[in-house]
Amino acid sequence: MDFRKVLAAFLAVFIALDIFLGVQWVREYPFSDNRTTDQQILDEMSDDGISYGSLVQNRQSGSYLAGKDGKQVLIDKQNELKPGWQTSFSDGQFVVVPQKPVQLGVDSASDVMDLDKFVAKDNQVIMGNEYQYSKKMTQIARAKDNKHTTSKLYVFVEKIPADNHAFVSDRAQIVFEVDSNHRLQKYEQQYVNQTQFLRDDMQLISEKQALINLYQYNELPNNSTVKLSKIGYAPLTTVKKDIIFIPVWQFLVSTNKDTTLITVNAINGSIMK
Repeated sequence: MDFRKVLAAFLAVFIALDIFLGVQWVREYPFSDNRTTDQQILDEMSDDGISYGSLVQNRQSGSYLAGKDGKQVLIDKQNELKPGWQTSFSDGQFVVVPQKPVQLGVDSASDVMDLDKFVAKDNQVIMGNEYQYSKKMTQIARAKDNKHTTSKLYVFVEKIPADNHAFVSDRAQIVFEVDSNHRLQKYEQQYVNQTQFLRDDMQLISEKQALINLYQYNELPNNSTVKLSKIGYAPLTTVKKDIIFIPVWQFLVSTNKDTTLITVNAINGSIMK
């Protein structure tokens, strides 16, 4: 991967984009001596019936990240899985069905422990040692799922070398489907490889600022509840077959009608659609 060419093409587009977003922000929220304080905005949110948990004000760091779609890796290594296991691709997902259901634990906690052991074996999960269990991504997957009524989903996310954050995208995760008797029926996997940061770390917006941005962009309905939030890397665009990921804040927002996952760019604070 020629990262210099990728970086040059990427920066040319997104420096211009950042400038544009900055101008739009200033136009919509001009600076003045009587600026609305964060606390006043949070009070307005409470008045609108919007509830949320405690918010972290500390700012973390992150950067732009490039990676390759790892589909070919999964194709090349699928024959290393146990004999008799069925493999296929569906909508970009690598689907694996064991020859017979795999018995796990007796409750959710022991299911996770057994899945930790399961992914560590090369003949059961390709590149499994590069994934880790994510409680929050599991909650998000279950909230979005409307197909499985008697089974549970467990999500393992791909770790990013030399970074404290993981991916928060289905392009880099494994979703295990476990039935009501704690037996693994199948799993779906996507993989990103050859990851490399494109520039030095930058200071990101805080969780508190990201939530305020959601409100100011009218993305939080009245009488809604922020169920959870998570920071990690999500895809932004593709440049010359390289997937560009950026740090994001994700919020799971629930109303009496539905539950929605909303993503905020943690670098410039814009809402990602």
